[in-house]
Amino acid sequence: MTPLLATFAGRWVELASAAAALAVLVKAVKYRDFTGSAALGRDDLGWVALLGLGLSGLALLGPVGCVLGVLAGTLLLSALWLDAVLFRIFTIELGPGGVGSVILSVLYRELAELAFARRFFSAHRLFAVLPLAALVLQGAVLFTSPGALRLAAVALPTAWLLLCATFSVPPRARRQIFAACAVLGASAGVEWLLPHAAWALAAVPLGMMGWAWLPPSRRAAPDALRHFVIERAWPDPPDFQPRPEHAPLLAQPPRAPRASEGHGLLRGCDVVLFTFESVGRAHLSALTPGGAPAAFFERLLPGALRSRHHACVSPTTNNAHAALYTSGYGAGASACLDALRKAGYRTAYLSTAHTGDYGLRPILDAAGFEHVIDRDALAPPGGPPPPDQLLLSAGMDRLQEALRGHRPFFLHVHATHTHVPYRVAEPERFHRFDMSEDRGRFFNGIEESDWLFGALLEELRRRGLTEDPLVVISSDHGQAFGGLGYQSHGSAVTREELDVPLLFHHGRLPAREAAFSSHFDVLPTVLDLVGVQTETPLFGGSLMLEDKRPELLVWAGHPSRRTTSHAGLLLAEEKWMVDLALDRCLRMDWRDEHVEELSGAEKDYVQALVFRLMRLRGVT
Repeated sequence: MTPLLATFAGRWVELASAAAALAVLVKAVKYRDFTGSAALGRDDLGWVALLGLGLSGLALLGPVGCVLGVLAGTLLLSALWLDAVLFRIFTIELGPGGVGSVILSVLYRELAELAFARRFFSAHRLFAVLPLAALVLQGAVLFTSPGALRLAAVALPTAWLLLCATFSVPPRARRQIFAACAVLGASAGVEWLLPHAAWALAAVPLGMMGWAWLPPSRRAAPDALRHFVIERAWPDPPDFQPRPEHAPLLAQPPRAPRASEGHGLLRGCDVVLFTFESVGRAHLSALTPGGAPAAFFERLLPGALRSRHHACVSPTTNNAHAALYTSGYGAGASACLDALRKAGYRTAYLSTAHTGDYGLRPILDAAGFEHVIDRDALAPPGGPPPPDQLLLSAGMDRLQEALRGHRPFFLHVHATHTHVPYRVAEPERFHRFDMSEDRGRFFNGIEESDWLFGALLEELRRRGLTEDPLVVISSDHGQAFGGLGYQSHGSAVTREELDVPLLFHHGRLPAREAAFSSHFDVLPTVLDLVGVQTETPLFGGSLMLEDKRPELLVWAGHPSRRTTSHAGLLLAEEKWMVDLALDRCLRMDWRDEHVEELSGAEKDYVQALVFRLMRLRGVT
C-alpha cells in the first residue's frame, strides 16, 4: 500500500466517522420530539460513507482540494443543521432550493425575534455551534499530518460531540455518536503509530456502504439523509384501486357555479375582502374560547352569512391566495375576477406586504388584479417593514388614485402583523396579552388587525369611495402553536393551520351558518350575491346553496422544497392526514380531538388515495 493510498484511506475513515457523528446529532435533535427513529439507519450510513469518500478524493488535489473539501463538507452539514433548526421551530423541512431564501428571510429576522426559537437555542447551546465544530473537525483531518497534532486538533471537536451526545440525544443515537467518535480517534491513532496498517481501516466505510446497498429487512424510514437532497417519492402505486365509496373523488370534475335563490341580492355592491395573516378559527374568541378578542369581527358575526368550518385548502400564503382567486388547485387567471371586471368592477389588492417576496406578485398578476398596492408603493425601499396602519393614510391615497371614483369595485385588503415573528405597531394600545411571548404578541396583533379592518372600512366611507359594501372577512391560513407537535404554518393540515374564519356581511344579507366551506367557495359566493355569473368550471360554489358536501383535498404546501410531504382529505366530519416526513398517517375529526394513528394496509391505502388525488389535481 503506497503512502498516498494509506493517507487517503485514513482520511476517508476519519471523515466518514466525523460525518456520521455529526449527521446522527443533527438527525437526533431534529426528530427527537416526533419519532423514535432518530438514529442513523442503513441508508444514512451509506450516504455518510459516500460523503467521506468525496471529501477525501478532493483532498488528493492538494491544498486547493483540501480547502474545497472543508468548505463543501461544512456547507452541507450546516445546511443539515439549519434544516434541523427550522424543523424544530417551524416544523418545515429545508431543501437545497430553499436555503437562500430561508437564510435571508427567516434565520436573520424571524428566528431572532421568536421567543420559541430563543428557548430552543437556550436548551441546545452545544448544538448551536455545530457548523463551527464541523469546520474545525474537517479542517483538522484535512490540513494536519498524522501524529500528535492531528490527535490534538481532532480532540476538541470530538469532546464537543461527546458532550452533545450526553445531553442532547436519545440513547440509541448517543451510542452511535460514541461509536463514531471511537472510530475517529482510533483511526487518527493508528495513522500516527502504525501508518502502514492505516489502509486496513478503510473496511469501516466500505462496510457502511456495502450494508447500505443490501436489501433492507423493512421499508426504509422516511427521515433518511437522502431526503434532504432528493425529494421523497409519493406513495402512489400504479395498480392502486380506490374503494367504491372513494372512487367518485378521483372522478370529481370542476363545475360551473350554480346560481342560488339569492342570486343578485346585492347586485352592483362594492366588495371588500379583508384577510388576516395566519389567523385560524381557533385564535378568535368569538369562535373558540380562549382566543383573541376581535371587536369588529364580533360585531358583524351575528348578522352574517358564515361558515362553521372553513378550510383554507393549503396553509401557505401563496397557495391560499391562489385558492381564493382561482377556486382551484393552482395559480393562474381568476375566472371570478374576470367575470367581475366584465360586469364593470375594478379590482385592487392592498397590503403592506412586499408581494415580490416568495412569488406572491406573479399570483396576483396572473389572477387579474388591475391594481396592486403593496410595500413598494407605500414605503421607501430598503427600510423596515411598514406598519399596517400605513394603509389608512398612504394606502387609502393610492387606492383613491387607482379607483378615481370608479364604482363598483372589488378590493382585497391583506393584513401582515400576525405573520411570524408577530408585530404590534401600537403596543401601548394593544397589550391585553403578554408581549414577551409569541402567542401573546400574536393575539395582540389579531386585535390590532381587526381594529384596522374596521378603521379601513370607515375610511373608505369617509372618503366617499364606498357606501354600503359587501364585507367579507377571512384569513389566508391559520397558525400552529404545537397542536399534534406542529408549529407555524405550511407544515401540516391540522385544525390550527387549516380551519380559518369566514363571514359575509351586508344589511340585506340574511344571517345563516353553512356547515362547511373552503377558499374555493369565497369568490363564487361573491359572484352569486352580486348577480354575476361565470361559465368557467370551478371547484367551489356559493354558500347560499344548501347542498355542499365536505369532500376536499388539502395539503400543507412546500415553503422551502419542491414538493410537499404533507397532505390529507376532509370527508364528512372526518379528516385523514398523511405526513411523509414523520412517516405517520392519522384519522381524526376536524377539531383534531379524536386521533387514531393508522398502520399496515389501512395506512398504505389512505396514503395512496391522498397522493393519487394530489397527482390528479396537479398539486406538487
